[in-house]
Amino acid sequence: MTDQDDPADSVATFASDLRMLRIAAGSPTLASLQHETGISRTVISDAFAGKQLPSARTVDGIVRACKGDTNEWLRRRDLLDPKQAADAPLQPTRRGPGRPRWSIVSLIAVIAFVLGAAVAGGVTSTAMGSQVHALQAKLKAAGPVNPNAQIIVRTGVDPAMTPCVNDAKVAASEDRPDNTRIQIVWSNKCYAGWARIARYDGKAEGNEVQVSIYPETAPHGPDRQDATEPGVQGAYTMLVVRPSPQTRLCAVGSITLDGKTISLGDPICT
Repeated sequence: MTDQDDPADSVATFASDLRMLRIAAGSPTLASLQHETGISRTVISDAFAGKQLPSARTVDGIVRACKGDTNEWLRRRDLLDPKQAADAPLQPTRRGPGRPRWSIVSLIAVIAFVLGAAVAGGVTSTAMGSQVHALQAKLKAAGPVNPNAQIIVRTGVDPAMTPCVNDAKVAASEDRPDNTRIQIVWSNKCYAGWARIARYDGKAEGNEVQVSIYPETAPHGPDRQDATEPGVQGAYTMLVVRPSPQTRLCAVGSITLDGKTISLGDPICT
């Protein structure tokens, strides 16, 4: 977590960081989190979605299941409690350099909301259908979508901000030199994947990790996603939507140690 002491923290940012904690823990499913915590999947899903500030019990259960620091998360949650901050001014949600463009994510969320409302009400009005088609048209205009995908996402979007984490599984994983590991995580519903890297040498401070994912057919093409993070044990990339069933996704990584870049070897592919 990087926003715990940030005065501009918000429920949306809190939920986003919970999603990133979930990814760092290996993207456990909602069913496994329910089994682990005894909290319903609906409540857990709402906590990740940022619909409202989750209860202290929910935060404690999720963070414990994801091997996080419960004391820090609960402290941060209490600072966001509306009972304690009823008179505090609203703060805008920040978008850091590694976060996705909100226009696409917002459109996806609105589509999901509109479709959900239609199903819940048992009706599909012409006006509602027109709104959905208009939003989908905007999404399509942003770039190609793989027809195999059940969930519409875009290359370059933060996986933690999408439903892709719900069915994500590690598709490829290899331990590499210098006590490191590189993985490709895959969501079949999104037909997309992302790469992540972890170092276990205890030398993250003052050094960096780098990881990249790309279609094997275009290793330096526009879909390539790179991530570089200083002073951390691990990092992950943005999404890459697989352009075709025949196209493999590949990932490479490196670390720095005292200013020297150490390659972690040949690409890992899936």
